[in-house]
Amino acid sequence: MDQNGWSCSRIQKIITPYVVAIDFETTYSGYAFAIRKEFLKGNEKNIEKIYTVHWNAGALISDKTPTTLLLDKKQNFVSFGNEAESLYGKMSEEERTDHYYFHRFKMLLYDKDGNVKITRNTILKDIKDKEMLAIDVFAHSIRYLRDHFLMNFEKNNLDKAYLPLDGEITWVLTVPAIWDEPAKQFMEEAAEKAGIPKDFLMICLEPEAAAIFCKCLPIEKGVDCLNAMQPGRRFIVLDAGGDTIDMAIQEVTEDGKLQEIDRAQGGDWGGIFVDAQFKEMLEEIVSKPIFEAFRMKYTGDYIDLFRFFERKKRANPMSKRVHMLVPLSFLDISGEDIKDLTKAQGFEKDVTWKRDKIFIEHKNYKEFYNHVIDKIVFKVEEILVSKEAKGTDVILMVGGFSESDLLQKRIRESFPACKVIIPPECGLAVLKGAVIFGFDPNMIAARVVKYTYGVGTNTIFIEGTHPKSKKTLINGKNYCKDTFDVHVKKGKTVYIDETTDKTHYPIYEDQTSVNFRVFTCEQADPKYIDDEGCNEMGSLTVPMPDTNGGTNRKVKAKFKF
Repeated sequence: MDQNGWSCSRIQKIITPYVVAIDFETTYSGYAFAIRKEFLKGNEKNIEKIYTVHWNAGALISDKTPTTLLLDKKQNFVSFGNEAESLYGKMSEEERTDHYYFHRFKMLLYDKDGNVKITRNTILKDIKDKEMLAIDVFAHSIRYLRDHFLMNFEKNNLDKAYLPLDGEITWVLTVPAIWDEPAKQFMEEAAEKAGIPKDFLMICLEPEAAAIFCKCLPIEKGVDCLNAMQPGRRFIVLDAGGDTIDMAIQEVTEDGKLQEIDRAQGGDWGGIFVDAQFKEMLEEIVSKPIFEAFRMKYTGDYIDLFRFFERKKRANPMSKRVHMLVPLSFLDISGEDIKDLTKAQGFEKDVTWKRDKIFIEHKNYKEFYNHVIDKIVFKVEEILVSKEAKGTDVILMVGGFSESDLLQKRIRESFPACKVIIPPECGLAVLKGAVIFGFDPNMIAARVVKYTYGVGTNTIFIEGTHPKSKKTLINGKNYCKDTFDVHVKKGKTVYIDETTDKTHYPIYEDQTSVNFRVFTCEQADPKYIDDEGCNEMGSLTVPMPDTNGGTNRKVKAKFKF
């Protein structure tokens, strides 16, 4: 993969006894797994045999653990998740200076416009702004989840007669559907660096995984889902995670498979941005420099503050006032009475303080959510009025953020003509669906191409048609250089393993190879490889050692999806 990214996605053909799915999110991460002989009984899929892990964080038990990584000063692994948070919180400031602490670092991949921009050389900053290669941070984290599965499986001895060995596990890594190909390739390479064999790794798009899970729910748990997934029905998958919101229109085919109707849309509007609104309010009260000083000097208390807030979010508070603990160091570092600062900034009607507790009026607490919920509602509305959504009257809500009562309420109120379905275990829908996908990737029949794909070629120059700037003399003939030879146009539905091919000819009689430069473009019908929105993915060299036939020799360029 170069800077632009060149990815070869694979549909797993190898049948393994185990499938392990890793859901690596901004806020929480985890894994689920199943054993083939338990999960598959004939043509039936027994989703009750998909296992997840319970993670402990004091009084809080969760199906996932915080996406938090702790490394020593030499960038060696120390701990991950709840343990990393606890260890770092107990360290002295001197010890913290000697460690790397990455918390919710996946969001650092996004630019100010909400797009993922990542290469092998992307740098991440930890909580104290120490730098490290992003691919190493991700590899450490994925390796921990991989190793945790292997150790946990052996410890519990779930299958006494058979423990998984190398080559006996299919690993599935989930990614947002709105991610581009270089970002997916980055995750593949990070997983390989973490010790997951390339040939046993699959990438699964999160909304597709969620739809698969809902389609496979047993009838006693998924009546609403099953009714919404009859052949010919279309529905919107609203996958609300901690970092991104993925939305995709899916349709059930006549043979019961799923196909994408329109390319996935969404943005970085996940639950983590509720925290950002809370942080912004505190910054307005004490000022940004003071809050930054609090983060740097009392890092453990800073972490605890947002752990308190996360617990409050997950409790879905509906009382008139929302209250939570605030570290005393936050109150002390401001240098002034916190009540006076609150009044001076005009928050006295919204926020009150009692010792080490903050009380937020519920209408103001709701505003933390409204900032991102407004964007989600707007995007759902935009999708529903599109021609692709014709006949769509079901919204399937999955993902951890979909457990929020405030988000559920707004979606129901905003779209009264739609049936809103929230399946059981909606926060685990992606993870468990990814396990099912690992056993049966052919449940996805087709996807919509996000970009136009093609190759750069030279064509015979036509006066009045081609621009003079593209005119070049090659082997005694005038050619138009940099022509974008389109293989598949943006927005086209392509079926799994569908191929397109075109025939090309060498320019020189003694030419012994042909180099194909592969391009994508955000435009549907680009003319030239340097048009706006075009990017080179990579190049492929095809050998042609037999020069018999001169320029009449044929070379086929084939794309397989």
